[in-house]
Amino acid sequence: MKLIDSHCHLEADEFDSCIDSIIDNAVNAGIVKLITSSVEYSQWEKSKNLHERFNSVEFTIGVHPWYVSETDRDIKDKLINADNIGAIAIGEIGLDKKIQSPPFDLQQNIFELQLQYAVDVNKPVIIHCRRAFNELIESINRIGIPKKGGIVHAYSGSAELAEILIKKGLSFSMGGTLTYRNSKKRSDALKVIYPDYFLLESDSPDIPPVNSVKPNVPSNILLSLKAASEILMIDQESIAETTTENAKKIFGINI
Repeated sequence: MKLIDSHCHLEADEFDSCIDSIIDNAVNAGIVKLITSSVEYSQWEKSKNLHERFNSVEFTIGVHPWYVSETDRDIKDKLINADNIGAIAIGEIGLDKKIQSPPFDLQQNIFELQLQYAVDVNKPVIIHCRRAFNELIESINRIGIPKKGGIVHAYSGSAELAEILIKKGLSFSMGGTLTYRNSKKRSDALKVIYPDYFLLESDSPDIPPVNSVKPNVPSNILLSLKAASEILMIDQESIAETTTENAKKIFGINI
């Protein structure tokens, strides 16, 4: 099987002392590409260096809603170098109303600036969204989605919401939560987004699958693949092939 981890954070401090073994284990698990996403401007150079060091690593640049600040109001000027440094997407960007700081109006402003840049240059986006899907849809209605599309990562919304976002041009990635206790909402959503709009992710070092140790690692994507297979009642090989093709299409990856 060939797998693509569509969303992880290899820049995380937890991996600094063991990144070689993390990558080796991922490759041995069948992961042919890992898409690592920065969460703040200070990580962009680290993301680029990981890509240059490991053939299996691609990277994206953006500012996550948890880390936006007033200094990011010039974010479009910084993103203009995305192509020059080799970033394949804009992300992780998004909206989060589960937190009180940074303030939501600042999150939304910085998100829309980054989304507008992605639309302007037609780069796919990786979106984080918690408790702000109505506002996400409002932003998309104002600005649009790049023609290349993008993903809502760690998707936890309903099947009905997924159908709305599919019409806007988005796909969805899921990982460790697939191994959590049975959820009709999650199962219904997965059945809507599979096969054409579903990607696998690890989101490592976050959201570890059930019965795995922290920090989460990319190779744990095999546990999420197994869980998806059980929910969909489709063999793992077929899901691996489908999700890999979806990731290749969105991100323009050659393997």
